Order: sequence, then C-alpha cells, then structure tokens
Amino acid sequence: MSECRVEKPFEYAEHTADVMIVAYGCSLEEAFANAAYGFANFIYDVSKVEPKKAIDIEVRGIDLEQLLFNWIDELLYRLDAENFALGKIEKIEIRKEGDEYVLRARVLGEDYDKNKHGFKGTIVKAMTYHMMKIEKMDSIWRIQYVVDI
Repeated sequence: MSECRVEKPFEYAEHTADVMIVAYGCSLEEAFANAAYGFANFIYDVSKVEPKKAIDIEVRGIDLEQLLFNWIDELLYRLDAENFALGKIEKIEIRKEGDEYVLRARVLGEDYDKNKHGFKGTIVKAMTYHMMKIEKMDSIWRIQYVVDI
C-alpha cells in the first residue's frame, strides 16, 4: 500500500463569476471533510470556531456527485437557517447502501458570530453541479466544485 500525504486540504481556483473549491484527501471521507472546510473557510475563519454544539448530519445521493452536492448544500442550510458555524468534523462515514450513497457525519461548531469568526466579504448563495469532479489520482482523492456567490 502506498503512503498517502496530502500537502494541502483545500484551495481556491480561478473561476469567472463564482468560486471553485478544490479539496484533497487520502480517503474519500477526508476529501469530503476538506471540501466542507473549504466551503466554510471561504466565508469565515473556521479555526476560530469552538466545538460547543454537535450536529449529526445524514445526506444521500444516487452517486458521489449528488452526495457532495447534498453535503455542501446541507452545511449551507445549517449556516443560513440555523446560524451554525462549522468548526470541526468529528467523524464522517460514506457508504453505499442499496442504490445510493449515504454520508453520515458528526459536525462540531457554534452559533456564527461575525465579530468572533470574521466575515471574508463573500456570501455563498448556492451549491452547484457546475464543473464538479470527484476523482482518485494515485492515492489521493480530489474533489472540485463551484459555489454560486
């Protein structure tokens, strides 16, 4: 088995009107977690979020792309509707159950506070399928997706 080392968990790529997030991981779960951190950290400073509240999340998809869409969309909903700021993903599991993929995660965070967590000046309006890719390259999973700002 080859040793896997991810040099950076996520990065932002050039895109004409929106923002592209590219996340990496040694496992599919790690890549999905880093995709979530990339989304959240684009809006506020994730490192300033304390793990005061735990939320269990379950999303499903007919394929990995729909699963990713539903995962990021759920985190955006939690931020917009419940004011929940993601700070840490305590556990994340992705399984194939019947004809669909299921992601179960326990996320830790707290109520978003602009003064504490900052605001990087951009509001994410929606998750998109535009330019979405999920691929395994050697021992590294790479996830690419675009959010509408």
